Amino acid sequence: MTSTRFPELQVLSLNELDLVHGWSRARSNPDDPFEGWTAPWRTESLQHYLKLGWSMFKRNPDTGELLGYVLAQPVLFMRTQTQSVWIEYVDALTPAIKAELVDTIVRVSREKHMQRVLFEARLLPMDQGLGEIIRGRGGRVIEEDMIEIATTKG
Repeated sequence: MTSTRFPELQVLSLNELDLVHGWSRARSNPDDPFEGWTAPWRTESLQHYLKLGWSMFKRNPDTGELLGYVLAQPVLFMRTQTQSVWIEYVDALTPAIKAELVDTIVRVSREKHMQRVLFEARLLPMDQGLGEIIRGRGGRVIEEDMIEIATTKG
C-alpha cells in the first residue's frame, strides 16, 4: 500500500477557497469580529484572486496540510511596465515558507516574461529569508513602502 503524496507547491484555484478561508480564519484575531470583513482572505477577495492562476499555496507533502499561500495577480500598464505581477498577501506558518512563496512568484514571473513583481513592504514583515530573496533578486524600495523586483533585464 502506498501513501498519498501531495504536491508541495501548487497554483491555487477556486477549489481551494474553503481550505484557504478556513485556514486563514483559524489564524485570525478571535477578538476582532470584523477582521474578516476587510481581510485579504475574505471570500470575495479569494474568489477574485484564485481564478486568475497567479496565486499559489504550499502543502506538507505527506499530510496535505496547508503551510502557506500567496495571493497575486497580473497588472497591465503599471509604472510604465507592460506586464507586472502584484502580490497582495502572503501568509505562512514560518518566515521561510513566506520567503519561498515570494521567490516562487518571482521565478514564475520571470519564466512568463513579466517585467516586475511588486508588493507593499508593510504586508510582508521583513525577516532574514525574505530580505535575502529581495537582495538576491535585485529588489528595491520604490515609493514609500513598495518593493519592486525586476524580472527582466531591461
